[in-house]
Amino acid sequence: MTAGRGRPGGVRVALAAVGAAVMGYGGWLLAREVEWTPAVLLSVAAWLVTGPPAHDLLLAPLVAVTGVLVARLLPRPWRTMVVVGLFATGTLLLVGTPLLTRPSAAPPNPGLDDRDYLPGLLAYLGAVWALLFAVTAGVALRRRRRARRSAQNGS
Repeated sequence: MTAGRGRPGGVRVALAAVGAAVMGYGGWLLAREVEWTPAVLLSVAAWLVTGPPAHDLLLAPLVAVTGVLVARLLPRPWRTMVVVGLFATGTLLLVGTPLLTRPSAAPPNPGLDDRDYLPGLLAYLGAVWALLFAVTAGVALRRRRRARRSAQNGS
C-alpha cells in the first residue's frame, strides 16, 4: 500500500487525484444533465443500493476464485493469455450487455442502433480469444525451440 518509507508513491497519488477529478466531473454532469424526478431519484437510489453490494458480494469473489484457479491449474505461458482474455471478455460484456438487454435510451442513430449486437459481441470475443491463443501458442513454441537448441548446444 505504501512506497518505501511509509508514504504513498507519487504515481499512486497522481492516479488518485485523476480518479477523484473524473468522479467529480461525472457527478457534476449527473447533477446538471438529469431531470431529478421521483422516478429518477428512485432509480439512482436503487442503483447505489444494489450495485456496490452486487460487486462486492458476487463479482469480486468470482473474479478472485477464477484468478486462483487459473494460477493453480494452467501452465505459466497460458496463465497470462487466460487472464488477459477474461479481462477483455469482462470489459466487452460490461460495455455490450446494456445494448443486448434494453432498447436504446437515446434517439435512434441510423447505422448505429439498427443492428443485432449479439453476433457482433460474439465475433469480437472470438477474435480476442483467437488472437490470444495464437500469440500464446507462438510464444510457447518459440520457448520450446529455444530450450531444445540450448539443450543440443549444451550436451
